[in-house]
Amino acid sequence: MGHASFDDIVAGLADDKEFTKRFTEVYPDGLSESNITEAIAEFEKTLLTPSRFDQYLRGDKNALTAYEIEGYEEFKEHRCATCHVGVNIGGQSFEYMGIKGNYFDYRGTDLTDGDHGRFAFTGLDLDMHRFKTPTLRNVMITYPYMHDGTLTTIEDAVRVMHRFQIGHDVNDDEMAKIVAFLHTLTGEYNGELLN
Repeated sequence: MGHASFDDIVAGLADDKEFTKRFTEVYPDGLSESNITEAIAEFEKTLLTPSRFDQYLRGDKNALTAYEIEGYEEFKEHRCATCHVGVNIGGQSFEYMGIKGNYFDYRGTDLTDGDHGRFAFTGLDLDMHRFKTPTLRNVMITYPYMHDGTLTTIEDAVRVMHRFQIGHDVNDDEMAKIVAFLHTLTGEYNGELLN
């Protein structure tokens, strides 16, 4: 929220009398770090964007085409699901960027503070270049890709992840199938497909 501390956040929110009035209707003990954090978490729970892939997982075998299912199988076979797991298809672990090669050398630009990954928070050497695995939900509409936003196409992101995380290149047929699967992760909000 652009503030240095929760005290600053509380003070900033308290300046909005209408917001404070409405907030204390839900949280009678008022603005606090725990109440604000809980309110944000409750709000985030409403941001559900169910996808065709969710329908497929719930048993609707017609929700995906045979080709998209082949893409899902490629996704698993290529070990993408090792890190992109769970209900959000990612977001559950911190992984080292560049297991099979130096991504930062490949990128060809100077390192930035953002390239430090989790190290910036922990100060532990083992967390250097370790990043939270992003969710792949809505991945087709959330470019640019990578922690540094340097890749603009999903194909480039899939290629880079294969090269530097898995250690082999992906061929055009595999790529097309994986991308077809990734399209199934685009969800709907209020009955409308996200774009």
